[in-house]
Amino acid sequence: MTISAFHQAFRAGLKALLVALMASLLTVMTAQVIMRYGFNSSLLWSEELCRYLLIWSSFLAMIFAYERGEIAALSILANALPRVPALLLAILGGALSVALCATLAYYGYIYATLAGSQPIPALSFILEDLFGAAAPEAPPVFWVYAALPFGMLLLALRILVDIVLYCRAWIDGRSLQDLAAHEGGLSL
Repeated sequence: MTISAFHQAFRAGLKALLVALMASLLTVMTAQVIMRYGFNSSLLWSEELCRYLLIWSSFLAMIFAYERGEIAALSILANALPRVPALLLAILGGALSVALCATLAYYGYIYATLAGSQPIPALSFILEDLFGAAAPEAPPVFWVYAALPFGMLLLALRILVDIVLYCRAWIDGRSLQDLAAHEGGLSL
């Protein structure tokens, strides 16, 4: 499987997951509005669950923001440099970005491990509503906090794909502008 084919499959899967997360978020919020204003009652767990869905959606959608160039970048210098120095700068910038993502993932995982042992309160309420006293224990908050390290690792992998493309461009004699025109979604 080529990098391009893997990338397309990965994007399709991630897009489907994000659609499912956002549909869940919309469904829960709609139910909360109907319950609150239609039946003068409230779902205790809805706001917390929506917050968690939004956290996961944000960290997963970072990859699409990166691909669209919506994450802050300084490309003025790279665009002003000749081909080889521009590619070297792009490779260095990508490597530093991967190092930052890896550092955030590492410390995010440590934090999730240290602070994430208690059950998720929203899911505890849902399970108690559904099963009463025989409710199973909710998953730990670790799975909420794990959004940061997981999102950072996915972003680091995506940046590594760009670094590979920069190295191929260097070997093939192409420039950053050639890559941006050919790849369409390449972040500079």
